Formats: sequence, structure tokens, C-alpha cells
Amino acid sequence: MMSWQTLRQLKGKSVQCYTQEFRKRALILGVYLDSPETPLNYIGGIYSYLRHTILMFNPTSIDEVSIQATHLEARGKNVNPEVGGSSKLTASKNKEKRTQKWKERKKNTV
Repeated sequence: MMSWQTLRQLKGKSVQCYTQEFRKRALILGVYLDSPETPLNYIGGIYSYLRHTILMFNPTSIDEVSIQATHLEARGKNVNPEVGGSSKLTASKNKEKRTQKWKERKKNTV
């Protein structure tokens, strides 16, 4: 039996895919998308990092929630390291700099 409790955004799936699956499940279960509980059920199934941010906006409709979630997801994928985000590339560059400094110090002490 299908229910809301088992519907979650799976690892690696986009918000868009989750939204399509959510709408299909609502149709199968005969749930109205306009009901006040529906946005909360939707929010309960998305990734926690999106869930906490979306709840701050106090959304009232499934469309509003899915749009915000899509924007947040896209924003998270396009973080620029120079603007304050972190990335593996930046960490790798920092490690290279530390290694290079260490080699220079070792060379100067010999």
C-alpha cells in the first residue's frame, strides 16, 4: 500500500523528479494538492538541508514549495568558492600550497 510516509527524495534525485513522483502519488491516493497538509507532506520528504530553509519561508502551496526547493537546489550546485562557498578544488589547492611551503622550509634548513 502506498502512503506519504514512504515517499522521500532519494539520494541523487532532483527536486523536479521528487515533485513529479509526489504529484503522481497524490493522484493515486486521491489527495487534493490544495489541502493545507499537502505542502507539509511534500516538505517532509525532501532533503533536510532544503527542508529547514523552506520552512523559514512559511509556504502555503505545493507550487510555492517546489519552486523554492528547485531554486535552493540549483543555488547549492552553483556555489562559487571565491564568494564564500567551499569546494574540494579549494581544499586541494590549499593542501598544495602547504606542501610547497613545507618543502621550501625543509630546503632552506638543509
